[in-house]
Formats: sequence, structure tokens, C-alpha cells
Amino acid sequence: MLENPNDTISMKQRLMNTHPAWKEYIERWQFLIDSYYGGKQFRDGDYLINYAMESTEDYENRIDSTPYDNHVKAITAIYNSFLFRMPPMRDMGSIATDPGLQDFMKDCDLDGRSFDAVMRDISTYASVYGHTWVLLDKPSTNAYTRAEELDQGIRPYVSIITPENVLDWRYERSISGYYVLTYLKIYEGHHDGVDTFRVYTPTTCEVYSMGQDEPKIIMSMPNQLGKIPAVCVYGQRSPIRGVGVSLVGDVADMARGIYNELSEIQQVGLLTNHPSLVKTASTSAAAGAGSIIQMPEDLQADLKPYLLQPTGSSLDGFLQSVNHKIQSIDRMAHMGGIRSIETRRLSGIGLSTEFQLLNASLAALADNLEHSEEQIWRLYAQWQGQVWDGDIKYPDSFNIQDKYNDMNMLKLAKDAGPRSDIVHKVIEEEMLKILVDEDDYEELKNLVDVSVPQETAAATAPTTSPTPQEDSQEEHPSLASLSQAEKFKHLQTMLMEGYTNEEILALHPEIKLVDIIAAGADAARTN
Repeated sequence: MLENPNDTISMKQRLMNTHPAWKEYIERWQFLIDSYYGGKQFRDGDYLINYAMESTEDYENRIDSTPYDNHVKAITAIYNSFLFRMPPMRDMGSIATDPGLQDFMKDCDLDGRSFDAVMRDISTYASVYGHTWVLLDKPSTNAYTRAEELDQGIRPYVSIITPENVLDWRYERSISGYYVLTYLKIYEGHHDGVDTFRVYTPTTCEVYSMGQDEPKIIMSMPNQLGKIPAVCVYGQRSPIRGVGVSLVGDVADMARGIYNELSEIQQVGLLTNHPSLVKTASTSAAAGAGSIIQMPEDLQADLKPYLLQPTGSSLDGFLQSVNHKIQSIDRMAHMGGIRSIETRRLSGIGLSTEFQLLNASLAALADNLEHSEEQIWRLYAQWQGQVWDGDIKYPDSFNIQDKYNDMNMLKLAKDAGPRSDIVHKVIEEEMLKILVDEDDYEELKNLVDVSVPQETAAATAPTTSPTPQEDSQEEHPSLASLSQAEKFKHLQTMLMEGYTNEEILALHPEIKLVDIIAAGADAARTN
């Protein structure tokens, strides 16, 4: 509640006052959201560098003709695609039986959007701004029971308030040590020459209007919850409470640099293809290729018309700079292995490290969304006269991998011809994991025979000595003339190839059983 409500001058000043952080960051927030939306909203921000002595008309024409390569929206969309590829697990606890829960999940903002759709928008704004505010309010009603509320369709609803509309806020440390939001002032918009403000405190909720005249209170009601029903959702926390750090802020700065360089490329191209003609006022010349220039007969030689035309050599420099900036964006956002449109020579360790960094960034954002959603459900339960005892779980790992690279590595491993059937089976199981979804893997694993094919096993089977039957037909050299070491080596080889003592004695009658035992003991001792 504003102090001294009867003092109209004080009321106006207090409505117009903003948080010091809001004054510091408002221009930055406006730039970030313009960079995300792109199109007309970005062009209207006048983010193109103005040339010296450039007229307003030329500057506006240059803005209209310069394209904007929207990397901010592309990267934010990729983040969300990973975050919400698998829906979060929600254990609603005791509110699972709440009669209004299903309606809230299907239409949580009273505008037809589901709760999951709103959470995706919250994630987007938190990523772009660094934070966003979520207000969970409930329409006032004269109903006395929950049944009457249900008949009237009265239930909580969600509103997303972006940072530029939250003019002031205040956190105070409670007795228990927690920081509690004790003041929140929201700018609701300008309609018919009137600005509307909504002010929340733990005890009241007031709506003010301010036009040409002094501001006045148009609605005041007690705060039924005893707390401000708002949650600050962070993309990444900053040292300032109520202000976050944008996940794509550096990307937006780099995209603005690309935007200005694309304008330079366009200008150089125009000047190269359409050179400037320098002539006296009395010289008659028409525009266009092959035009005829008529000069006065008494025109001095040093005043003859000539063309000013740049070489266009700077185009390559601008193009290289644009490509370098795009690579920098991919590196900053850990998107080199995802957004690359050409084959880059990245080591397996480089790709793995990049995916781990991206996974860590996504996991941190998921943790913030998880924490914020639990706060939202806690407010929902309070509005419904219940206590939140459920649990929200967002994914901790997003299994980011380069499937094409992994498949090539497995193919190379298989083509190398491993001699173990177990290795073959492991390789084919890993290939199956890449080709199918996790949900289908176990089912397909049971249906598909991933054992080593017979022809593969035969082709890759280790070369062994002939069987004893075949070997018995071949001539075996006598071991009598060999040294003890050579005799042991030959006997150890036969033992490793699977010959039994009887088979060895049959092939080498010149030795005794004690020789075989001694050779085996020597092999065990050596190994």
C-alpha cells in the first residue's frame, strides 16, 4: 500500500519511482527481447550504427534493407527443445484430487494455453531476460464455499510478467532467515490515455490509474494469502535479488555485430555495382549502363566527369568476420556440434567436452525451472486452501550426443574384425541404442537377434592350428633335438591351442608326460 494515499503528489511520485536495478537494466532488457523477436521490433530499436552526415531518410532506408540473422531465437528454441523433449515428472501429492486441477492444467492462464505451454514460455523469457516473473492470482468472488467457486468457474490462473513491467520490488529477510518478497509494483499498460499500476503487499492488493490528472485508487482489496503471490523465475542467478543473467546476452551482442556487418556488405556491394559519377552541374548525364554523357565543348580537361568506384576487396574481410562471429556464437552457446552446417574437424574429446558443457547449462536451467514450478504449485495449493506436499522433477541429463559420429566409430570398430563374439554383440547393441529411442530399445533388444551372425563369426574367427585329427596327418618335427626352452615353447603353444595331454603324446612319442607338465608349470609361472 502506498503511504499517505491522500497526498496526491506523494502518490504520483511513488507510482513513478522504480527500483535502482530497473533503471540500470531496462535498456538492456529491451535490447534482449528485441533481439529475440527480431523483425520490425528489432528494426524499430535503431540498433544499426548511424554514419556521419547520414540523413534520416538514408538511415531509415538502410534499416529497412538490412536483414537480421536471428541467432538469439534459434539458440533459445534449441534450449527449449532439449528441456521439454521429455515432460517433467509431477507428483501432485494431496492436490491431485483437487476438482479444479485438470481445468488448470488445460487452461492455466484463462487464455486457452496449457500449463506445459506456459512453462515453455516462462523458460523462453527466463533464458532471454535472465529472469521473469510469474503471478498466480485468483479472481475475487462472493462465493462462500468451494462448490460455489466451481459453479462460477473461479480458480487460480497464471500471468507472466516480463521484467520491464515490474517497476519495483523489495525483499526482506524474515525471522526464520528466508528472504520474503514484501513489495511488488507492476505496470499493466497504457489504455485510452491512462496508465494502470498494480501494487502488491503481504496485506493488500491495490490498482491505481494515472492519466493527465493525479493518480487515484480504482480498486483495493485484502491479500487473502498473506503473501505476495509472485515467483521470480531465474534463467541464471545474479548477485542482485530479483535480477537474473541472460543465457543469450552475449549471443545478442554478437548478433547485433553481424547485423551491422551485413549492412556494410550491402553498402559495399551497392557502391561496387553502382559507382558514383562525379561531374559539373552543366554536364548532362543520365543514369544507367551505357548512358550518354554530354559535356559542354569548352569544358576544361580537368573537369571531365569520372566514376568513383570502390574495389570491393573489403567484402571478403566482412564475410570472414561474419563467419567468425557465427562460430563464436556456437562456441559461447556450446552449439558447435549441433548447429554446424558444414563438416568440422573436431576430435572426439572436443565434441564430448562441448556436449558436456551444453548438458551442464541445460541442467542448471532445468533446476531453476524445477524450483520455480514447485513455488508455483505451493501458491496454487494455498489458493485452494491446501498444503503442497508433491514433488516436481525435471530431467538432470539430456543425453546430448553426436549420433552420426558415434555410429561411424562403432562401424570402424566392427570393420576392424574383433575376434571376440562378446565384442561383436556389444557393438551391435550400441548401434541399436543409436538407431531407436530409449523406450523402444528394451523391447527391440528382445525381438532382434543381436548375436554375431554366423558368416561374421566365421569370417572373424581366430586362425587356429588344425584339429588333432587333421594335424595327425601332417608331419610333426621331433622335439628330441630341440633345446629345453624350444621344447617348452612348442608344448605351451599346443596347450594354449586346446590339445589334451593324450593328443600331444600321440603326436610327439619322443616326449614324456612329465615334459608336458613341466612346460605347463613354466607357462603359469611366466605369466
